[in-house]
Amino acid sequence: MNGKAEMNGHAATNGQLPASKEEKKPNILQRVANKIIWFFETGFEKIGVLVSTHPWKTILISTIITGLFCIGAGVNFTETNDNSVIWVPSDSDFLVHKKYVESTYPSTTRFFYLILVADNVLTTATMEKVYDAYDAIVGLDSTSNYTSICLKSGGKCLVSSVLELYSYDKATISGKTDAQIQSDVNTVTTSPMYSSPWDATKSLGERTYSGSTITGARAAILTFYIGTEDKTVAEAWEQKALDRAKQGFAGISQTYYISTRSRSDEAGNAIRGDVSLLSAGYILVIVYLFLVFGRLNCVEQRVGLSLAGVIVIGMSIGFSFGLSSAAGWEYGPLHSILPFLLLGIGVDDMFVIVGSYQSLSHHELDLPLTQRMGKLLRHAGVSILVTSVTDILAFGIGASTTLPALKSFCVFSCLGILGLFSLALTFFVACFTLDIMRTEQGRNACICCYKHKPEYKPNNCSQRNNFNIFLRKYYSKMILKLPVKIVVVVITLALLGLNIWGFYSLKQDYNENWFYPSDSYAYEYNEMKEKYFPGGGARGAVYCKNIEYFTSKARFESLYTQLSANQYIASGTVDSWFKSYTDWLATSPAAASGKTTANYPTTEADFVDLLNTFITTETTGKRHAREVKFLNSSGTLDVDASYISFQHNVFQTASDEIVAMDAIVALVKGIFSESECFPYSRLYLQWQTNKVIKSELFRNLGLAAACVFIVTLILIANLWTSLLVFSCVIMTLVDVAGIMHLWGLSINIVSCINLVIAIGLAVDYSAHIGHCFMTFVGDRHERVRATLVEMGNPVFSGGFSTFLAFILLAASKSYVFTTFFQIFFLVVIFGLFHGLVYLPVLLSWIGPSAYTTADRRYKGDDEDNQGKDSNKNAALQGHDNLAMKSTHEI
Repeated sequence: MNGKAEMNGHAATNGQLPASKEEKKPNILQRVANKIIWFFETGFEKIGVLVSTHPWKTILISTIITGLFCIGAGVNFTETNDNSVIWVPSDSDFLVHKKYVESTYPSTTRFFYLILVADNVLTTATMEKVYDAYDAIVGLDSTSNYTSICLKSGGKCLVSSVLELYSYDKATISGKTDAQIQSDVNTVTTSPMYSSPWDATKSLGERTYSGSTITGARAAILTFYIGTEDKTVAEAWEQKALDRAKQGFAGISQTYYISTRSRSDEAGNAIRGDVSLLSAGYILVIVYLFLVFGRLNCVEQRVGLSLAGVIVIGMSIGFSFGLSSAAGWEYGPLHSILPFLLLGIGVDDMFVIVGSYQSLSHHELDLPLTQRMGKLLRHAGVSILVTSVTDILAFGIGASTTLPALKSFCVFSCLGILGLFSLALTFFVACFTLDIMRTEQGRNACICCYKHKPEYKPNNCSQRNNFNIFLRKYYSKMILKLPVKIVVVVITLALLGLNIWGFYSLKQDYNENWFYPSDSYAYEYNEMKEKYFPGGGARGAVYCKNIEYFTSKARFESLYTQLSANQYIASGTVDSWFKSYTDWLATSPAAASGKTTANYPTTEADFVDLLNTFITTETTGKRHAREVKFLNSSGTLDVDASYISFQHNVFQTASDEIVAMDAIVALVKGIFSESECFPYSRLYLQWQTNKVIKSELFRNLGLAAACVFIVTLILIANLWTSLLVFSCVIMTLVDVAGIMHLWGLSINIVSCINLVIAIGLAVDYSAHIGHCFMTFVGDRHERVRATLVEMGNPVFSGGFSTFLAFILLAASKSYVFTTFFQIFFLVVIFGLFHGLVYLPVLLSWIGPSAYTTADRRYKGDDEDNQGKDSNKNAALQGHDNLAMKSTHEI
């Protein structure tokens, strides 16, 4: 179309405007846009001709190349489940601290926990039953028994529980009355078994009191410490213990249990257990493809094309895994949702390709097959390119994150989408070409070697395309009525306003128990531990390395004072070896004679010598033996490393945890340089992730949204259409985030990844509509109707097939998959609403002029006026042929 393409939304009857002196020449931006559109349309047309000319060669070459890339997965595939690393920013100081702590204070200690619930644990009869449960666990015979693998304290296996009061002797327990047991619990403060402090509140849960005296308790917790360095042996014993605990114990009403291995076993099972749901979802999509791509008759079923579509998705997964693995990227626990992502995007592309063929004009359908496929890709190629490039860039932005797991997932996704795009244009189009050749030859869809007789006629039912009829005769008319337009805009703005509030109200939260299946023993244990033994915040410590201890007396005293007074640290939990040491020196022990001045060592050598004496010989010092590491260099004793431990308060939200962590880090930095001392807790790694995840989310969404707009602007080559498409993407994201708040979801690593995925999918529903609108001439209403008839079915089918793929995940017990289902359900609903309802209304009011290369026009309802079959497809035409195209011509 040359010159002024449209005036007040109306085009000339043949899609062209007559020359006029008043016409303005296209400005430079319009000329650049025209060149871009011409370049892409011409390029895709040539690809369509080339592929359809050599379909078998294309299939073979695509398969070989994909197979070569898949070799990378077989050779270099690596998987990681180390949550303490993959979710922590790669530049975090805590990773450096973690490495130092684990190398300086290596620990092979593992645990098995057992919670036993009864009416009242503090009776002789019930205490005997608690002992029987203990004896059953200790007596297990695995690869090794407990006594050979336990962590020992004073030569005895360390098991922390109320049974310490009786040195794990049943005869002693049986000799006690109920009143004596209750008295022991209230009066004993030192364990007779291990000579360590004993606190009833840590071993007994849901206690009852008479004044300040404990009179009963409903739960007892037993902690078995495993000290072997042989992980295989330890895990074998743990599994035996878990199996035995599962059977329950006589006289105990409820039993809850967990072990060190449970964290990896159950969190992994939460995802692996839903493999059947994944498989069923794929089967649903295959059936849906079969129903949508073809018709229920012997020739037009298109079973092979449906399978080819699924094969393309499988090949793209192999392409992604192979190339990513070859490049050294690791597969993580959340990568299991990647097949769903590629399924949703891939099926959408295939619907666009098939829908574009069904929308070819009579003039184009009369062309040779190779030219028909060229025309097909001329119409569909740019649309697929827009969505694929925006998806790739959205994930490319995500790959710039500092979170290793998200970075790896985004790289896998980028390569998978690249594979999808390439294979859709080659492998799928080649298979589509062969399928069209088969149908034109009248060959059976399932038995291709069988050719039906020329007089074979498909059944009438199979020739109806009811959804296209609905779009053309009803929906495309209804959506353009003024009252309906007003209602659509009001609903859209109301949803936007509500969900802006929901988006603003989204809270940041994290609970480790989310990652266990809700019906698992690990989940139940954590719930019951919180019920019966609440409290007990995160444990941490200040670790010191390169420091002159002798000259740092004032600094260590200040550290103890400030930690003890800090509002985020539980009162009385700061345990400083330095304070214990100086307190001991203040008693003027004999060992310090002649080595101290004012109760402090005179020289550095005296400091180290006396400290060693304190740690190795004094009762108050022995308990600090693990906290201070000595270095013997050239016969000179020195302190190599040390730590001072503390325990945080219990915090209600992730935000509180972040504030507490930052406060302790700032406190220590105010006294020591980071090269000297630093605070560290295992949970700081998790809290650090929570600290950055919100900013990472908004950063990724913002940059991805900007890239989406830039790419749609370049590829759609129209500023106004790109802005309208972009507005739909933004509103979809806001609506999804707003409903997330109403559904009780929060900002965490799982929802962050799903929202990054969402921006890639959200653009698909609107970009196809916006681009298709630009390829038709006529007034705005005609172009909107033409767009809905041509792209309505592919866009809806793409969204619905994505929904089918994950609908079964609604029954999942995994937090990862249930969150995935909830967010993607919202993406599909709001994406389709904005793409098929809101955007057409906008385009009918303020849509821009068509491309100058546009040569198609909506014929309206002439098909019905001419008495033609109601089973005809869209009333579309080319500028050389105004005839209608019927659905049964495909």
